[in-house]
Amino acid sequence: MRKINLIKVSATFLLMMSFYSAFSQVSLSYKKNQFNNKGQKEGFWVEKSTYWIRESYFKNGMLSGVYKEFNSDGKLYIFGEYLDDKRCGTWYFFNDMGALWMIFKDFSKNTASIINEGDKKRYVPDYKCRSFGYYPNGNVQEEGWLLWSEGDAPESDMSVKYSEWKYYDESGKFIRAEVYK
Repeated sequence: MRKINLIKVSATFLLMMSFYSAFSQVSLSYKKNQFNNKGQKEGFWVEKSTYWIRESYFKNGMLSGVYKEFNSDGKLYIFGEYLDDKRCGTWYFFNDMGALWMIFKDFSKNTASIINEGDKKRYVPDYKCRSFGYYPNGNVQEEGWLLWSEGDAPESDMSVKYSEWKYYDESGKFIRAEVYK
């Protein structure tokens, strides 16, 4: 009886080891930086420069899915999502210490017109979103709407504050509101 149990245990062990060995050969790495049959970016992409590493997803050549950008030290700097090449959801920006710096959300087409400070002409920027700036302690510093045009981004110097903006001190106490037109 003892010999039969030893044979069963040995056989079970060998069978388990063969399954383990077979499954350990399977690669869990994702294919990256692939093109579809139309020559468009498709699936998971990793792009690197001296200053950043970007991880993003493409569908038929358009950004669609989670987007992450890391600084040169490998720390997460930007986290957001694209749908059909347009920002959507909530976008998070972090400083070099990993603290939340800005949030952008409620992305949509813009219909409000503003006057360009340079040539004093009225124009309608393409997009708008809500913006929240944070102190290093995590409290909101400012909040309001940003407008920007195609080719720019809300975090760029080309975005414009619009409508009512609220400002707070480091303890979170409301300081003032300003209206931008």
